[in-house]
Amino acid sequence: MKTVRPLGLYIHIPFCKAKCVYCDFYSLPHGEDRMDAYTDALCAHLTEAAPLAASHTVDTVYFGGGTPSYLGEKRLCKILKVIEKRYQVARDAEITLEANPDSAGDWKALRALRRCGFNRISLGMQSACDEELRTIGRVHTMEQVQQAVEAARKAKIQNLSLDLIYGLPHQTQERWMENLAAAVALNPEHLSCYGLKVEEGTPLFAMKDTAGLPGDEEQADMYLQTVEFLKQYGYEQYEISNFAKPGRESRHNL
Repeated sequence: MKTVRPLGLYIHIPFCKAKCVYCDFYSLPHGEDRMDAYTDALCAHLTEAAPLAASHTVDTVYFGGGTPSYLGEKRLCKILKVIEKRYQVARDAEITLEANPDSAGDWKALRALRRCGFNRISLGMQSACDEELRTIGRVHTMEQVQQAVEAARKAKIQNLSLDLIYGLPHQTQERWMENLAAAVALNPEHLSCYGLKVEEGTPLFAMKDTAGLPGDEEQADMYLQTVEFLKQYGYEQYEISNFAKPGRESRHNL
């Protein structure tokens, strides 16, 4: 008798409105004219690769990017339907969509995604400070973060994660803790907190000596404060950068 093994799928959606100054992932800003062709090619590739996964049960699907939410709910649902048709997807599979707050404020669109099968949203909050967001090239505001969280809850999405970055240009420990407190106040089930990495070839790398970046010791202190602070609010650390309320750990991360 064959053993059915678990399988996690990562689906890369490379489109975004604008490239952040720290991003070294493959992404295509202003690539709207390629979205339909990319969606069709991705569906064809998923179909082609499906026989290789015949002995596996898909227990987690993660749509990352880029900005997957920027692709729109119709294209996203089309891709997910191909996965559900061609692969053995577990009934309780965790299906995550990364989203930027500016493209996740429509609760009806989020409801359509939930009905299609997406049951977890990871919002790229990054900071609660609009000035910090502008400095790193983010196109959303803190108000849009709040609106996106409200939209997700109205759409009955019950598993929400927020991404934050510490060690941003000119960021103090006090400011970072304010950002963290603002995120906790939104009551997500999960938080991912990443130390800023300056990658070669990015705009941030070119100006790293004048960007006012916190040093390694300062960033380490921010990390230690994060662990202690989130523990007080019931978020247990289960990975170096990931914190969750009991039972809300991301299966894809695990």
